[in-house]
Amino acid sequence: MRKASDDRHLALFVFVVYGLIVFPKALGYVSVELADFLFQIEK
Repeated sequence: MRKASDDRHLALFVFVVYGLIVFPKALGYVSVELADFLFQIEK
């Protein structure tokens, strides 16, 4: 039972680290694309 608990904590830790790395990049990419799109509409 101890092993399963450790695996769950490790998986949660990996998921949190992955989220902290990937989500800001994805949000940054979307905001850059949106800004470019809005600037093209204004022209």
